[in-house]
Amino acid sequence: MMQTDVKSAHLSAAGSLFVGRTRLKGFSVAPVASTAATYEFRDGGATGPIMAQFDIASQSVPNSLYVLIPGEGLLFNTTLHLTISVGSITGITVFYG
Repeated sequence: MMQTDVKSAHLSAAGSLFVGRTRLKGFSVAPVASTAATYEFRDGGATGPIMAQFDIASQSVPNSLYVLIPGEGLLFNTTLHLTISVGSITGITVFYG
């Protein structure tokens, strides 16, 4: 099995997290209090195909959550990009490699 170095990137709004071929290994997201949100990881930029989509329910006391992507992670061929289609987030840190 081949190993790669794992790196991280942080955003507090939509944008590109890494440009180039990579695999999303996991992420930690901090929601905004009392605001539901839907965010997507896309390959290739803001209009690229959705590789994964997640919802955060409205919470009066928001709790950060961590998601580990199983196996070797999700493969992004050109760009690991975050879009937020509903609501907003306080911040998100992704782990990729």
